[in-house]
Amino acid sequence: MFSRATLPPSKLMKTPPPSRKEPKRFPAGTVKVITEARSKEAVLKAGALQSAILNSTNFSSIATDEKGVIQIFNVGAERMLGYAAADVLNKITPAEISDPQEVIARARALSAELATTIAPGFEALVFKASRGIEDIYELTYIRKDGSRFPAVVSVTALRDAQEAVIGYLLIGTDNTARRESEAERMRLAQQLRDQQFYHKMLMFSPDAHFVHVDGIITFVNQAFCRLMGTTEQAQLLGRPALETVHPDDHKLVREQQQKILDDQPISPFEMKFIRLDGTAVDVEVASLAFDFRGHKETQVIARDITERKWRDAHFLQAQKMEALSQFTGGIAHDFNNILSAIVGYGQLSQLILKGNPEVREHLDAVLKSANRATDLVQQILTFSRQQTQERHLVDLLPVVAESIERLRATIPSNIEFDTSVAKEAPIVLANTGQIHQILMNLGTNAWHAMKDLPGRLQVRLERCAVDAVHAATQPRLRPGVYARISVSDTGCGMDRATLRRIFDPFFTTKPPGEGTGLGLAAVHGIMDSHDGAITVYSQPGEGTIFHLYFPAHSDGVTVEPIEHGPVPCGHGEQILFVDDEELLGQLGQKALVELGYKVEVTTRPWTALTLVRASPQRFALVLTDQAMPGMTGFLLASQLRQIRPDLPVILMTGYSASLTSAKVEAAGIRQLLLKPINLHALGTAVHAALAAKSTH
Repeated sequence: MFSRATLPPSKLMKTPPPSRKEPKRFPAGTVKVITEARSKEAVLKAGALQSAILNSTNFSSIATDEKGVIQIFNVGAERMLGYAAADVLNKITPAEISDPQEVIARARALSAELATTIAPGFEALVFKASRGIEDIYELTYIRKDGSRFPAVVSVTALRDAQEAVIGYLLIGTDNTARRESEAERMRLAQQLRDQQFYHKMLMFSPDAHFVHVDGIITFVNQAFCRLMGTTEQAQLLGRPALETVHPDDHKLVREQQQKILDDQPISPFEMKFIRLDGTAVDVEVASLAFDFRGHKETQVIARDITERKWRDAHFLQAQKMEALSQFTGGIAHDFNNILSAIVGYGQLSQLILKGNPEVREHLDAVLKSANRATDLVQQILTFSRQQTQERHLVDLLPVVAESIERLRATIPSNIEFDTSVAKEAPIVLANTGQIHQILMNLGTNAWHAMKDLPGRLQVRLERCAVDAVHAATQPRLRPGVYARISVSDTGCGMDRATLRRIFDPFFTTKPPGEGTGLGLAAVHGIMDSHDGAITVYSQPGEGTIFHLYFPAHSDGVTVEPIEHGPVPCGHGEQILFVDDEELLGQLGQKALVELGYKVEVTTRPWTALTLVRASPQRFALVLTDQAMPGMTGFLLASQLRQIRPDLPVILMTGYSASLTSAKVEAAGIRQLLLKPINLHALGTAVHAALAAKSTH
């Protein structure tokens, strides 16, 4: 920078530099002429020297007078701005070749006074310099062709011997290269920051990421390490990527990789990885490839879908079970009507037939088979959850002990029993008959799995606390306390295909004639009805173990069992019997007449309403079927209550799951009779309903 600059034009050179030598003595006139000549020569030499210096540099040098008009425009300025010196000398100011908006900004930045008193122009650039303060500006210069470029400019005030400002010197340089290099530096810095951010994002992503170049793993994140069962990246880096793939999926992965290398679009696909411990894990994979230093780099994103596949499988199983339950429930309802006729007429025949023991023996065989069929239908209804059973507070210890005794009497002695019954097992809300049914079914299946060879059947009852982690493994389990019954055997075990179907109704691995395929389906239905859960583990050759979880209960209602005794009889009371099955209507009439009642039968619920409406006090009780065309027995009971509120109604149904106690009571129904109905149950229910009426 220059604090004092001497420029060649006479306008700038007010006082020539003094000579250091003593001038020679000449005559007065001669001295004056010589002095003027020498002064002019010195000025010319000084100006030529300064011009040579200014023109020899690559910097743009522009000098102005005190008013800002350009007086010097060197070669560097010509090259940088595209003007010839003649185009600008004594014509324009430097402000006219720079961006005026930046000049205005400079003026405002210098002082509030300058911003309000000095118009945009050269004064904004020289404000500090005129006060003895050198400054450097970064301005946008405008070339003669109108193009713009950044320039760094220093401004210095030129002063005479009396320190008066006689002009200004602006030395500038093109700043484009530096700006571009700075921009490149900033771009590279930003790229580095982006790479660091991207690396951290990948490293801590919940999804598994790894990169392989030419099939060799070069990068793995923490999620991929966890997926592969390790915390050490070094155990995975440098390994062939194909080693992480399950052998069954090698072909699939090669095909997908070839598509990626051929720049073909691929969709995410499912496959299996092999962890370092050799176990398999289901994953969903997405991949992409790009060139990297002459090689193809493939980035793989994998997500563990084990839990999702497990949920999907259980959801599909639930859908299948629901569809099967609806189907089997409908079949069971029809069977109930058929069995009601068989059982009813068989028992009625026995009641009427006093002699002929041979015929009575035949009837006993018919009823025995009918009862077996009834049990089978009950298992179907239990599986389909269309048959409710009364539950009460139960201590499972005596129930399990009794079931074990029954199994001992049934299973051959070559099967060893190993039992463990804990006294601290909690009380549960359950149906004891169904608990017996579960244990008998599981025990019998265990025996068949051991194929009459020596084996061990283990039955355990214990208190089990289920935490959130354990509960998450089974959709019907919730954290809490359970009574857990375990039944295990040392039999042949089951493969995965069999395990997926064991709860399907009518599915069995037993030979024809040895099983119906309803045992485990009924167990599944019972556990559902008890708000419990059932789990099973089995491997071929390693046996099978079932775990049954019954939620612990602290309160409930105990239902007393009905004592069996003589069939109560009537005393001529008038009963209205309603059933759309004519055969069942006739059976009901004959059975009730045999028990001492008068009976009127109709197959149409509308007719029943008409009869009661015509004579409300005529009937002492109404027996009605539930499933009838046009009007259900439930709706009929509600209509009858409006006609005569105190008229007892007994509802007969093949399933009662949809009939809650609140609904039954609101409709005025005194009792539910579940089909098939035997003579004892019919007589007892009618007698109880009439007795309850007489006490009101």
